[in-house]
Amino acid sequence: MSSAKVNGSTKFFYGLGSTPYGIKDNGFSFFLLIFYSQVLGLSHALTSLAIAIAIVVDAISDPVVGYISDNWRSRWGRRHPFMYLSIVPICVSYAFMWNPPAWVLDEQTSIFLYLLAMAISIRIFLTFFEVPNTALISELSDDYDERTGMMSLRYMFGWIGGISMAILAYTVFLADKGDGRGIFQIEGFGQYGIAAAGLMLIFMLMSSIGTHSSIQRLHVPPQRDSMTLGVVARELIETMRNRSFQALFIASIFSGTAAGLQASLSVFFSTFLWRLEASQLGILTVMQLFAAVAAVPIARALGRKFDKKRAAIGSFVFAIFFGPAMLFGRFFDLVPANGDPRLLPMLIAHNMIEVCAIIVFSILFGAMMADVVEDSAVSTSRRSEGVIFAARNFAGKMVSGLGILISGLILTLAQLPPGVNPAEADPQAIINVVLLAAPVQVFFYLCALMMIRRYDITRLQHNENVDKVANALSDSSNP
Repeated sequence: MSSAKVNGSTKFFYGLGSTPYGIKDNGFSFFLLIFYSQVLGLSHALTSLAIAIAIVVDAISDPVVGYISDNWRSRWGRRHPFMYLSIVPICVSYAFMWNPPAWVLDEQTSIFLYLLAMAISIRIFLTFFEVPNTALISELSDDYDERTGMMSLRYMFGWIGGISMAILAYTVFLADKGDGRGIFQIEGFGQYGIAAAGLMLIFMLMSSIGTHSSIQRLHVPPQRDSMTLGVVARELIETMRNRSFQALFIASIFSGTAAGLQASLSVFFSTFLWRLEASQLGILTVMQLFAAVAAVPIARALGRKFDKKRAAIGSFVFAIFFGPAMLFGRFFDLVPANGDPRLLPMLIAHNMIEVCAIIVFSILFGAMMADVVEDSAVSTSRRSEGVIFAARNFAGKMVSGLGILISGLILTLAQLPPGVNPAEADPQAIINVVLLAAPVQVFFYLCALMMIRRYDITRLQHNENVDKVANALSDSSNP
């Protein structure tokens, strides 16, 4: 692995690899719950159960795929074969997710089984692309600040991809056609699914082909005579014993769950609480693009001025307490009433600041995860980028997984029936959702914050780890 600076085109195509994940994640986080419960009529409990089962399967597949790609040997390296082979299955599964056959809609059981099958398929196939693709960062560069810059591009492209697809959904596929259905039209979601799958196909191919030329300078795992389940289990456990890895992995579960709760209920709050129309949702979403772009220089500046841990904690604390501000403001009658011309600008400003803070934290968090690779390699003598970034990948899926599960439970406890029109919803049920969701979200974020404090890799320690790993490789090649 070369320690030379990564050229601009490689950085671009590496960052572009998160665009498909952003498109998929945005769809799962913002539209999946409302599509299957409010449009198709599946009960909140069954929707949540399907997601919970898919998460269990995911928890097993992520580290397995990470471990396999860490130890894979081929003329196309250890990452790219999995990236290429997963592209078509991902896109096909995603398109079918939003286009269930007519016979599936006949009863609750068939809708539930269809959702379960599609959720598991997409999660497993996406793991085979996202884990190897993300893990490239620790092989392409070992520079403390350059990794922050590369992760900045990755998150920027991921958010731009997801936001752009959401804009298309609100303004084209789910736009109000005069019948009052707006975002509750089944055919619009079907068109959205096909368009999203097509864009995911293009961007995954671009990222895979664009980083293909870097294969020759990436790490090659040692040849192994045999590999038993016992050896695999032992090596996975050794990697996961790293203190900083444990801190980030557990923090990612808590923060991912909180973010998933927030994302899956955001469309609910926009339509039921704030009573926004599809065109207003489109404006709200467009403004998030500026937040995604602004977050990149902010994260890089904070990462240079402070250690990543301090910068991440600062941005995270801000997001925790600023995020629920509008919800609590409505509860205490501090926010203008629905229809007031001041409401939409307030929602836009709040959303832009919140999204920017979340992206800044996510960039720094991802760069922290990249630095765990050398820290782990010092004690295990193995580079385990795949296993380590499987944790990050799992956290991303928690956004559209456990968060949706808890969202469904909250909607059930709040006694909001599936399929109800926002104009006919019980106001008390909407208030109940706010009172249940906001404290739960803050609780999970605070748990994540406590875990992040346990991360202990500073800039100085990272540089020492890089030197130790380089010396170990030099010694092994010159017996």
